[in-house]
This record gives sequence, C-alpha cells and structure tokens, in this order.
Amino acid sequence: MLTMIVYYHCKDGQRDAFMAAVKMEKIAENSRVEPGNMRYDYFMPVDDANTVLLLEKWESDEAQKIHTATDNFKKLGEIKAKFVESVEIEKF
Repeated sequence: MLTMIVYYHCKDGQRDAFMAAVKMEKIAENSRVEPGNMRYDYFMPVDDANTVLLLEKWESDEAQKIHTATDNFKKLGEIKAKFVESVEIEKF
C-alpha cells in the first residue's frame, strides 16, 4: 500500500481558485474511481490560507504510477500550473 500526503503551496490568494478548478474538473471524483485507489481527499489547513493538502492512498506503487498517466492527472497538472507555486510530497 502507498500513502501520499501532497502539499500544494498556492500562489498568494489563489487557494480558493485552485480548489474551484479542481472541483469543476472533478479531479477527486475521477481519481477515486481509478483501479487501485483507496482514498483521494483534499483538505485546507485553517492556519495557512495558501496551502491545500491532498491525502492519497493506493493499493500499490504501480496503481499510483498508472494514475500519473491519466488524462485526469494531466488536467490537474494544467490547474497546478495556473495556481500553485510549489508542491511537496511525502510517501509512506
């Protein structure tokens, strides 16, 4: 099993716009139905107005790797390019 915590550090004041775009494109919903996905949830820290956390859980490294080749993942990349300054990833 692979668990990932992804920290999206949004450009100043762009967190809500980032999340609106993610919701509009149904990024989470589409990821949740992919084979091997066990969890895909976004969270917004109350003490950091520019950060979004994504908690992902996959059955295997291979399932997550396949996820990175999907059109849904590519859409997320386009959204990140507009609204996100940097990304940190922790894998467990």
